[in-house]
Amino acid sequence: MKWLIMLTSLASWLQDGHSVRFSANFDSGSLGDVVLIDSVWVRPSRTDSVLHLSYEIVSRSDPGNPANPELQPSGRWFYFLMEKVKGKHIYLNFTNTDPRRAVYSYDGVHFQRFEHYQASMRKVSAFFTADSVYVAYFVPYGWDMLQERLAQWSAPSYVQMDTLGTSMMGLPIQMLTITDPAVPEDFKHRIWIHARVHPGESPASWQLDGLLDGLTEDSPEGREYRRRSVFYVVPFANPDGVYGGYSRSNARGINQEINWDHPDSVTSVEVAALRNRIASLTAERPFDLLLNMHAQSSDKASYYIHTAESTNAEYFEKAMRLAYLTTDDNPYFFPEDMFYSSPAPRYVEGWIWDRTKGETLALTIEMPYSYFNENPEGEWVTVSSLKENGEFMLRAVSDYFLWDVPGRHLLEGKARGNRTIYSHPLLPAGELSVYIWDDAWIPYDTFSRKRPGPFRYVIRSGDTPYRGLLRVSVQPILQN
Repeated sequence: MKWLIMLTSLASWLQDGHSVRFSANFDSGSLGDVVLIDSVWVRPSRTDSVLHLSYEIVSRSDPGNPANPELQPSGRWFYFLMEKVKGKHIYLNFTNTDPRRAVYSYDGVHFQRFEHYQASMRKVSAFFTADSVYVAYFVPYGWDMLQERLAQWSAPSYVQMDTLGTSMMGLPIQMLTITDPAVPEDFKHRIWIHARVHPGESPASWQLDGLLDGLTEDSPEGREYRRRSVFYVVPFANPDGVYGGYSRSNARGINQEINWDHPDSVTSVEVAALRNRIASLTAERPFDLLLNMHAQSSDKASYYIHTAESTNAEYFEKAMRLAYLTTDDNPYFFPEDMFYSSPAPRYVEGWIWDRTKGETLALTIEMPYSYFNENPEGEWVTVSSLKENGEFMLRAVSDYFLWDVPGRHLLEGKARGNRTIYSHPLLPAGELSVYIWDDAWIPYDTFSRKRPGPFRYVIRSGDTPYRGLLRVSVQPILQN
């Protein structure tokens, strides 16, 4: 009996005095149940001992979906704070979710992925050197972060910010309109982008962050992008979901991604606001391109492309061209990584297809959480690689629409028998690299020009003349 009392007292002391405190009451925070599995003192030497604590982490599920009650709520996203962890070895066993290697931060700002020897599918085993540590499924991109970035992006006169409406919880659904106001809109391509329909998919925001940096920067390339286009960008299509730390739903439990064809009685206010603004902006002219930015559990970057059988050959060709342009010279994204589907009106792509019958190219793009191209031995996903993918996407959009961007000139040829003649009124001096297109930019020629001036290039072919695009990239010669 005496030993039983001592053991009971020791267990109580371990749990009350040495257990870890968990919380998630902050922007994008999410945590379900926490269960202490075990607590053990380990003595690796005569003068040292380490407390080992094991916890089961049950991630919080989204609310039940009133619009689609047959769907099981998701619980993938988690983001929580652990306190009183310094000097302890912590074991976390995750259920209701599927992290391969979660991320952590001692300050809530600078996150890093647990090393391979610390984490595996649904598990973490780590010794912490600070008293408090944040743990998340992936690097968070929350409401406060977005407000800081919006203030930076909207500072120039060529960026306007407004709201499409308010969410169920009263948060603004914010939109950026980015264009050169001095150029008439009749001469511009019109592009709509929205992200974070599924709030737990923070990689989508990091990718969009890189795209918006390139689109808003005061550079020759940025100025040309804005001269050629109008971008309508909704960074958080589901602000309640992001702020509340949900996985795939808004605060009401609705999965907005499959809510586009629902009747008003079960349409989320966020989807209604998006539909209304798109309808208003396209009343006289459809968008040229719509991009729906997501993240996925598949370990690769992907587009969802509608097949030729479900759309038409021209639409499919356009989708594949943008997809291949996005993968071209991209170390993270490969042509074999695509998914193929049919347009369904419950999705925004299907809703747009029904409205425009292919005049608007509409695609979902997905970024992974873990690694690229299903290759765990390759580079794992980072904030930097996601932002690079945003830059690659902007470059692909530029090439898709044949924008003549400084340093990257796309030319259409004129057929003359077995020759195709390409010309440009003015190219700078520099090192010129010429490319032809065959589902990727293929190097074709290189040479130098000492002076700026008109450009003319002829490709002579045999029985099947080359009639495709020519890309001329110019690396200026630096003057001493």
